[in-house]
Amino acid sequence: MPNEELGRVLEMPVSCPHCPKYSEQPVAFVINSEKFTCPDCKETIDLTTKEWVAFRQKFRDALNELQPLYKQLP
Repeated sequence: MPNEELGRVLEMPVSCPHCPKYSEQPVAFVINSEKFTCPDCKETIDLTTKEWVAFRQKFRDALNELQPLYKQLP
């Protein structure tokens, strides 16, 4: 598994602001997406708010630091 891109194997819950559900998404998808459709209520989840943009950038930076270490794991 260490040869996989870390962002593709890690998943995170994303809450829908339109319904009380969470959607499990690969971290790489969240980092690289601006919006997606909630699988439950079919409304759009916007990832372009200032909070989401800051979070996505920090997560991207952290993954870039961790990826080389992850590839070295036995």
